[in-house]
Amino acid sequence: MTLNEFRNLKTLFDGYKLIFCYNGYLSQDIIVSISSMIKEKLTAENTKMGVSQKVLYMFVEQAQNITRYSADQLSQTNDTNLSYGSIVIGTENEKFYIMCSNRIEKSKVPALHEKLTELSSMSQEDLKMLYKEKIRSESDQGSKGASIGFIEMARKSSEPFEFDFIHDDDTYDCFALKVII
Repeated sequence: MTLNEFRNLKTLFDGYKLIFCYNGYLSQDIIVSISSMIKEKLTAENTKMGVSQKVLYMFVEQAQNITRYSADQLSQTNDTNLSYGSIVIGTENEKFYIMCSNRIEKSKVPALHEKLTELSSMSQEDLKMLYKEKIRSESDQGSKGASIGFIEMARKSSEPFEFDFIHDDDTYDCFALKVII
């Protein structure tokens, strides 16, 4: 990349009103550090507390999904995984959006697509009932968390989330998710 290309990239970011953009390897330690910076930025801009909390929640949830499920992972000697993905926070139409992207195995796409399609079409009341049901039950098979992250994102978002699976190669697709607050 040339300096001119880098300047053009910055201009592109500014046009999308990004307040945060990251592309690279993530770990839990990095997520904690970035969360602190985002919290300070939102506080400095006098963002309403409820909105700030939702932005932070969405950032952490999406970043943790990258660390847990990205197909591109490096194992470290101290039991810390570094997982590759992208995440941005920006504003449009006076609302915040949080977007993430990482590669996943093609074999996992159908189940994730079905789950996200179902969640994005549910009412707030249905999401609340599903959340309560999931809290009382075992985690989904293959889940590395409590299986409530997407449910909570759907509950906290102001609009149904958007998602896509983009062909990458014969083994992987690129998963992208956008949540609006």
